[in-house]
Order: sequence, then structure tokens, then C-alpha cells
Amino acid sequence: MDCSSKKNQYYTEDEAAEALIRSNIRFNKPAISYYLCSECAQYHLTSRGPKHLLLNQPEVVERIHKEQQVQEWSQALGRKKS
Repeated sequence: MDCSSKKNQYYTEDEAAEALIRSNIRFNKPAISYYLCSECAQYHLTSRGPKHLLLNQPEVVERIHKEQQVQEWSQALGRKKS
């Protein structure tokens, strides 16, 4: 089902949680939570409201930090090839 919000849709809460973590790895201004949409009955990420508790879990914080470092190194190494 399409949603008028035009946001990406995640079918399960687990998918939305993983997308939230990946958003925090990839973007400077990441999503801070997810919610179940009343229109399409799917989950969407949001940058509004309180920060999801998932993002405060030590293992998630560590994963985000490590994967950001990997991303930074990959980008740095890629630039040196030119």
C-alpha cells in the first residue's frame, strides 16, 4: 500500500529499527525514531519527537560508532586512489 507521506515503508518493527540504526550510521542528520503509520499500517522513520531508546543502548551506540569509522576510512581510501 502506498502512503501519502512518500516516506520509505518498513513492514516490521525489526526492519524499522535496523533502518533507524543505518540512518544514524550514514547521515549527518539521521532519523531519531520510527513510528507505525495510521494511514498505511507500515513503519516510517522520523526526525521529530523524542529519541528512540534503541539509540541509547550501549551495543547499538558502539555499532554505530564502529560502522561510521569504517565508512570514513573507506571514503578516505577511495579518495586517495584518484
